[in-house]
Amino acid sequence: MNNIYKIKKSLKTPMIIATLISIPIFTDVMMRGLEIKMLIMALSLMILFYLLTINNILRKIRITDSKVSISGILGSKHIPVEEISQIDGMIMGTRQFITISSSKKNHLIPNSFDDFPSIIDDLMNITAQEKHGSSISFLRDNVVVRKSDITGAWITVILLAIIILIRYFPH
Repeated sequence: MNNIYKIKKSLKTPMIIATLISIPIFTDVMMRGLEIKMLIMALSLMILFYLLTINNILRKIRITDSKVSISGILGSKHIPVEEISQIDGMIMGTRQFITISSSKKNHLIPNSFDDFPSIIDDLMNITAQEKHGSSISFLRDNVVVRKSDITGAWITVILLAIIILIRYFPH
């Protein structure tokens, strides 16, 4: 087995558009001649926004018969299957997570990945039955498709587009 899972494409598209639209907005803020405190805060927010977006676009999970790898902007975390002590599910409202407990660290996999049920199936297939927590089967049978993430991302795109329209095309 060698399966790779990435963030949903329906989330990536508005994130990329929002990032591109935000460039002239952040540039305009920087060019306004603000005092140094405001400039540093705007620059910090801009960098944080771009880093989080790039991290979400690059995030992926690779599940093989021997390990689980979780990759992002800061590198990869590899969890050998023999070090996994438990896989379980966690639900917080409509947010759902797979928890992977290992001898070194605990990891969370959110339901913002494509084919979330298959991630659960793959993890259950590579680990022994006694390592399955009580909530993982319930999570597998009750996966929630989160539309609010996608809606929120598109609302961000719309708000940024409105800011550009007002700023660069005044009436």
